[in-house]
Parts: sequence; C-alpha cells; structure tokens
Amino acid sequence: MDIDPQQASEGVPRFASFQRIGLPRPILRPDENSRSQECSTPNHHRNRSKKHHRQSQQQLSSSLNTGLAGDSASASKQQSAEYHESCAFFAIDLQGDPRNLDYRSSYGTTSYSPAGHPPTLGMKTVAHRTTASGKGRESISTQIWNNARRVRVRRCSFGSTANLQKDDGVDFISLQPLTASKYHSGHAIEEYLPPQRFEKQLQDGIEDRCRSDAADGYSSDPAIPDDGTPRLSTVGGGLRSRRAALLQKVEQNPKDWRLWLALQELQDESARSLNISSDMRQTNAERRSNAEVNLFIYEKALRSVIDPEGRERLHLGMMSEALAIWESSRISSKWPSILREHPSSHRIWKKYLDFYQSKVRSFSLDETRKHYLQCLQDVHRAVGHNQHLHSKSYAVQLYILLRLTILLREAGYAELATAIWQALLEFEFCKPPNFRCTTEQFKDSVHENSLLAFEQFWNSEVPRIGEVNAEGWLNFDERAEEVSSPPIVEAPHQEGGVALRLWADVERKASSCSNTPSRSIDGASDDPYRVVLFSDIKPALIVSPTFPDHHALLAAFFSFCHFPPHTNNLTYLTDHWQKDQYLRNEMLYEGVTLKTFGLHRAGNVAPDEGHRDISKPAHSMPCPSLSTPFATPLAKHLISPDTLFSSPGEWFSSFGQDAQGHVPIAKDFILATLKTLVKQRIGGEDLAEYLLGFELWVSPATVSKSAQNLLKKDPSSLRLYNAYALIRNQLGDVEMAKTVFAKAIRMSATLDGMVRHDMVLLWRSRITNLLNAGQTTFALAQLLGFGLDESSGATEERSCNASDIGSTTTRLRLRNALTAGRDRMLSLSLMTLAVYYSELLVILDYLVNGTLLQTADNSFRENLHFLTKNAATSHRNLEVLFRQSFAKLFYIHITHKRPYSPSTFRSFLTESIAAFPQNTIFLSLYAWNESRFRIDDRVRGIMRELVFTTKQHTDEEDREPTDSIIPQVFAIYTDLNRGVTHGSNCNAVRGTFERALQSEGAAYSATLWKLYFLFEYANHEMNRAKDVFYRAVRACPWVKELYLLAFEHLGDTMGHQALRGVYEMMVERELRIRVAL
Repeated sequence: MDIDPQQASEGVPRFASFQRIGLPRPILRPDENSRSQECSTPNHHRNRSKKHHRQSQQQLSSSLNTGLAGDSASASKQQSAEYHESCAFFAIDLQGDPRNLDYRSSYGTTSYSPAGHPPTLGMKTVAHRTTASGKGRESISTQIWNNARRVRVRRCSFGSTANLQKDDGVDFISLQPLTASKYHSGHAIEEYLPPQRFEKQLQDGIEDRCRSDAADGYSSDPAIPDDGTPRLSTVGGGLRSRRAALLQKVEQNPKDWRLWLALQELQDESARSLNISSDMRQTNAERRSNAEVNLFIYEKALRSVIDPEGRERLHLGMMSEALAIWESSRISSKWPSILREHPSSHRIWKKYLDFYQSKVRSFSLDETRKHYLQCLQDVHRAVGHNQHLHSKSYAVQLYILLRLTILLREAGYAELATAIWQALLEFEFCKPPNFRCTTEQFKDSVHENSLLAFEQFWNSEVPRIGEVNAEGWLNFDERAEEVSSPPIVEAPHQEGGVALRLWADVERKASSCSNTPSRSIDGASDDPYRVVLFSDIKPALIVSPTFPDHHALLAAFFSFCHFPPHTNNLTYLTDHWQKDQYLRNEMLYEGVTLKTFGLHRAGNVAPDEGHRDISKPAHSMPCPSLSTPFATPLAKHLISPDTLFSSPGEWFSSFGQDAQGHVPIAKDFILATLKTLVKQRIGGEDLAEYLLGFELWVSPATVSKSAQNLLKKDPSSLRLYNAYALIRNQLGDVEMAKTVFAKAIRMSATLDGMVRHDMVLLWRSRITNLLNAGQTTFALAQLLGFGLDESSGATEERSCNASDIGSTTTRLRLRNALTAGRDRMLSLSLMTLAVYYSELLVILDYLVNGTLLQTADNSFRENLHFLTKNAATSHRNLEVLFRQSFAKLFYIHITHKRPYSPSTFRSFLTESIAAFPQNTIFLSLYAWNESRFRIDDRVRGIMRELVFTTKQHTDEEDREPTDSIIPQVFAIYTDLNRGVTHGSNCNAVRGTFERALQSEGAAYSATLWKLYFLFEYANHEMNRAKDVFYRAVRACPWVKELYLLAFEHLGDTMGHQALRGVYEMMVERELRIRVAL
C-alpha cells in the first residue's frame, strides 16, 4: 500500500517542547524530507563542529549536483536554490542560539530509554540494547559462545543519532564500528581503544581532536547552572575536550609524569562513565580492556620519563594493571629490574610482597621464609654505603621484617616471631658502648664484631628484654652471677592421639600457653620450636643507620604487637602499616564470637547463643554496638592525651576498649619491654607517656607508682605531670588530679627554655576534664586565670565570680594571651602546642556564649584556617589532631543533653571524613550520630561517596588508594548493626562481604575471611560457610586460625574424611601443629 509521505509525517506524534512556536511548517518534497529532518534534528548543531558543518554543506551540494543525471548546470543551481529556500525556517546554528532556551530545546531535556533492554531490530536475539540514563549513550551487548562454552560480551557504544552513519540510498542504519577517518572527523565516541588505535590517536589525531572538540563550547551560550539534569547534547564533550588537551600537553612535554598519570586517571573516568549508573561495577571484560589501555599508557610513559619519583609512580601503576592481563610468570620476570631501580622504595617493595604472597600457587612456609630473608639481603646490598638511601632502606627492611614475623606468627611459630623482635630491640637499644660506631668507614667491621658478642649473650640464655629480671646486653659482662630463668608455662600434654572433632580445642589451648621463646636448659618441653637459637634470628638482625632511628624501630615493634605507634611524627611510614591487610589481623586473636561484631543482628544464630531471628522485628532490640561509638574494630587515629589516658566508655582509646581481650603477645612482655626502654631513656617523653597510658590500660593498680618513679627521675617534665594528673583523674581521685594540675602550672613559671612551653598542655587537660564532668561555669572561671602570674598562686581553685566571668576586659586579655601563644608556637614550629592553644580559643568561645555549638564551630573553622595557612611544615597531622579534639567537644556537648543542631555535627563530620576517610574517630561518630535518628541511611552514602573513592585526598607526594582494610571492616560493622528495619538483611551483609573481599586492599585479609565464615555459620548457612572456608584457605594459606574453623564448626557438614584432608593440608604447607592428631 502506498502511503502519502505527508500523511505519514502528520500521523507521527511529536513532543510539544520540540515544536517551533508561531512558525508555519514548510512544505517539503518527499525526497527532501529526510534532509530537512536532518537539518532540524535538535542535537544536530550541538554535536557537530564548525568544520563538520562546512563539510556537510559541501557534501550535500555535491550529492545534489551529481545525483540528478542528465540535468544541466542551470537546473542543478535552480534545484539547490529551491532546496535552501524550503529550509529557510531551519537555519543551521554555528554559534549557538540563546533563543533555544526560550523554545525549550533538548539541551536540558532528560533522555528516555526503553525498559527491559529490548532486542535490536535486524540483529540476533542475543543482542540487547541498553541506554545509559542521563548520558545519552546507547550500547548493544552481544553474547558470543566460543568452543570452550564461555560467554564473551561485546558492546558497541554510540552516542546520539548524529553519530550514526546515514545514507539516502539505503533503508537501514549501519552498526559497524566507526572508521578512523570518521573518528577524526568529529564522530568520535568514548570507547575502549586497543593500544594500536590509541597510539595512532596519540601520534596522528591530536590536532583534529583539538579542532573538533573546540567546537563543543559555544560563544553565545549563556551560563547554565549545573543542577544535575542530564543533557543529551553535552555527553562526552567534557571528557573529550579534557583528553584532547591532555594529549596535546603530553606531546609537548612527554617527560612530565604528572601528565601521564592524569591521562591514565582520565581513561579510568571514561571507562566508569560507560556504566548505566554509578552503582554498577565493570565486567571482567571491561576491566581487562581498560587495563590494556592503561598498561599501554604506562609503558609509553616509562620510555620518556626520567624523574625517579615519576618512574616509581608509573611502575606502581603498571604492575597494578598487569595483574589483570599478564601471567604470573611474566610479572615475576618483570619485578627484579623494577626492584633494582627502586631499592629503597617502600611502596614498590610492598607491591612486590603483596604479589608474591598472594600469587604463590603451592604455598610452603619454609620457602616463603627464605624468600623474605633474601629480600632483606637484597635491600641491604642494593643500597650499599649510600647514606642518603640508608634511612629509607632501613624503613623498607623494617616493613619486610613485619611481614615475615606476622606471617610466622599466623602460621603458628609465635616463639620465633617474638624472638626476632626481642633480639632486634636488645641488639639496638642495649648494645654496649664499645660496639657503637659513628663512622661509616668502620661500620661493617664493628657490626660483625657486635654480632659475635651478641651471639655469646644470646646463647647464654640469661633473661632478655621483656622478661623477668632482665638486665640487658649492656650489663651482661658486668654481672657476677647468673640470674634465674623466668618460669615457663607448659602446654597440656596429650597421651596418644586426639579425637578429630576435639583436636582444634586442644590445639588452640596449647598455642595460647606459649608465645614467647623458652630455653634449652629448661628441659621441660619436647617441642623443639619453643627454643630459638641464634642461627634462627641472625639473618633478621638488620643493620641500622649510623644514627639509629629509634622511633621507626619502636613503631615497627608496636605494629607487630597490634598497637598504634608511640608518636605522630612517623605517619608517613606508620600510616601504610595501619592500613595494610597483611598486618592488621588482630581480630584473629581477640576471640571473635558471634556477639563481638553484632552478628546476632544479621541473621539466625545457634540456639545456645540466645539471639533472635532476623525475620523478627529488630527495632525494639537494644543495639549495644551502636549505642556507643567506641566499639569500632580496627581503630586508626592519631594518639593524643585524650586517647592515651581514656577510660572505657568515655572516649576512644589507643589500646582498645577491652583490656582483658586476648592479644597475640603477652601484655606483661610488652609492659616489661617498655619499662626497660624507658629506663634506657629511649624514645624520650613520647615513649614515657606511652608507657603510662599502656600501664593504665593493663595494670591500673601499679600505674600511679610508675608515674611517680618517672617524675623522680625527670622532675621538670610537664608532660609527665600532665600524664600523672590524668591518671589520677581516671582512677577516680579527682581532687588529687586538680592539685597536681595546679602545682604543675605554678611550677612552670620557674622553668626556662623549651620545657616551659608545655604549660599549655596542662591548661588544656585541666579544662577538658571540667567540661567532661559537666562543670562549664567552673571551667570558664579556671580558664580566665590563664596568663596570670602562676608563681603567685593565682592558679589555685578560682571562685566563680560572676563579675569576673562577665568582664569584657578579662575575656579580651585571655583571648590576646591565647592568640599570642598560638602564633609563638607556630613561629617555633611546635605544631602540637599551637593546636592546644587553638583548642583553648575554641573552648573560650564555646563557654562565653552559653555553650553554643554554632559559635564554637565558627571559631574552630577560623583557627583551622589560620593554622593550615601559617604552618611551616605539613599540616595534615595538625589538622587531624585539631579535628579529633573538636569532635570530643561535640561529643561532650551531646552526651550532656544540651541542645544542638544535628546538621552542624553532621556537616563537621562529613568534612572531616572527606579530608581523612580512614580516621575511625570520624567514621564511628558519624555512624553513632545517624543511629540516633534513623531518618535515612546516610552511612552507606558517606562510605560510597567519600570513603570508597578512587584516590585518597592526601598529599601529592603520597597518594594512596582508599580501599584498605580499615573502611572495609567499618562498612561490614555498620551493616551488621543496622538492623532489618533499616535496610539490612542477610543478602545485604553478604554483598558487603563480597565487595570487600573483591577489593585490592582487603582481598587477602584473614580477618575478613574469618568474619565472613562466622557470619554464614551464624545464619545456619553451612554450605555457604564451607565454600567460604575453602576460599579463605586458598587466599590465606599461611593462617592457621582459618584451618581451625573447619574443625570447630564444620564437623557435621564436611565429614571425617574431609577434615582429615584439611589436617594433611596443614602438614603439607608446614604450618605449626603442637598436638598430633
């Protein structure tokens, strides 16, 4: 049936927003209808450049002249004139017409997509069309089955209809990939480019890209506010223009590594933009395709970049992308040359150790141990006598030792792991003076002599550092008689074998009885691994720099003990350690039960646990985990007097909320080690404060006496007086604490030099204690005494005189004194003391305005801006300490039931998380604050938008990914404690576990694998629990604790034969077995 084209066009519905208002429709001939529609396409003039418009007009005139065979030249001109006259109402816009906004053009019109991903006409049914919502992009996905019955997904992406190939002589639209000529003529689309096409684009297409993309901006377009409305006409324009500009800059300056990294980040952004929504994850094919492009960028950049720092960054990125493409053998062959080029790079060695420990096919503990020891020797030989690289290489060696000793402990060899650190501390800090060399020329020979002498000391088996009656290597030759050995706790002896189902319990008890080395002279144990010989520890006695970095070695030892570092001056080093999935496994030893992580909130549990079913209402049940923000596992924050001397339930503690919790190394051993080091005056006041804080946590009954002994040795230390006052306050002796504060402040007036500057710390702790007790008026009265004559006794208990408190002169004098002190500390580069002065300024504004948080918030922002602007060095630690202190003021205000605006607190925490996404104080307080309202689920949103980002907001010289173990554990913790009425269920929590274990920063975390197993077990998903178990031992084959889970919980599910196979697997992988089966 013949249909009149005019009638057909009239029957097609049109949107009113696309109609030209008040203008008659032109009457076109049927053969010109397609051309007029092409001219009047709403996105036509938006998607094409000026050059492309001129080419289109020339091609159109040419086709008209050549299409009418047999006509004369005059007839062709007349036809062309008639055509342009008929299109008079549809002018081609080359500059951008502001009237388009009045006519409601499609610039701001939301794109519409068909629902259900329908098939494409003319193609096979396996091809489906998807439209990216708000991105104006359509893609056709085709599943192709190969001979191996594997599915490959091919996606053909294209933009608006202006990008499609059109031909008047055909009745179909071709879906073939665009050719290179069309790619450079303005029809380019965002797609994954193979290396060959990318190289051609990089070398040949820069000028054409720049000219075509320059037309994306219109000089006559008015400014359109970014309201988030999808715009079809601007899709890909920003990415294309940015890519073209970067390509041009890279061609002009190929040695600038920052440009190459920016180009790689832009490629990742382009790949993410192809997803339909931000929540969708890339497929394996997409990730592999994107990795190929990124790998090509890195390889091409390394051929031009010569800067050492730039090459280090590029090598890191290249090896990360190579994991998705190259085989393990090829990656292994590439690593030696990279390690030789960067022998002292902490990040390079971390990346290499991660690859080695995660990609080993047949795990053998002895081979892994030898490999780590070989790495220690390689670092030492590569650096040689280069003093400039020696300190950096020493930090690398400490990290390798951390990885080795924690691996040994998790495999069951706790005695050897502890002995290595015991020997290293003894060798460095208790060395006799005649073995200390300050000359680099004789350092190697002195080191060999010291090793011989230390071997004699170790083989004598006298008490060593951390043990009872230990005097140290320093006094070894001066002792007249032998000192008795410390008592040895024997493991329970089992006659014969043990039943299979009871073996795990007996094995665990035997392991808990021994985590420090014993002596051969004891003769009470038949286990040879309990005795550590000098030959076992000698390869681990690394050579320290000429002036030993005591703080780095101490921080490494505390990291081995799963405690935070004793100082904040090493965050460039310890920050990596605190986020490392291979190091942060303390929850393996804390006796993690179903209740520890709130797993009773996430599903069915065993009846003997007494918890409720998730299918029942959970909103009426108390949630102890979220009722306090201090129970967050895997804490990471800077230490301060607030965290060192905090009582449980009052504020975050540097050592944990439960002092009775099990740690992998004996607390008495750590305490004795700290006392020995402080006695040797190692670590200064930082370590002395750390000792008192740890002893308050472990042994509150003896900490006061220890503080008094330290004050007798150093009576002028204001920091020790502050610690002693805080200890008395935590022990309940408030009056004694006030007396100590007053006397110490009065004594500070008699001190000289830098010691007197610590006086502000006493004032800060004194006022904070009063605020925590709810005595705001008394706190203001005491604060007004700051800056008076301390020696005259004016700092004694001041009366709450209303006239003094309300005096403007007094407040102005106090403000000037605090401001002057802050500025003076900044000029002396005493950043921590400058923060304390700023805290007092914020507290002053808070108290004089009737405890109004908004005023305190304004004062905080002003002081923070001043501190960061005038800091002489890096201000990140300064800002973290200031934010942590202000967060405590917020918490004190809220817990004392004072009125406040939740949005103010939420805004402060959001800014803090955006700046420091790994700080668990801010994360925990945010989750706690939102749990009190439950209006909507903001915690997941803040984690997705600010924490799980591609790059962390850190200094330019130390940019690291944020998908570490810290935020992953926190996300699981909050999901488990959210409750079913607020969107949490078994599937949601299971999805959180899977996302965490698929991330690069937590895929090999034994802690997460154990929690995942316990979660499935708590929900009676025994088959799922068995699958998780096998995945766990495949990812972490060295962790003995994971194997024991099968014997404890999967006896009925796996059966006797399977459990026997698990036991044989442990024997094959050389894990430590204390009780024979």
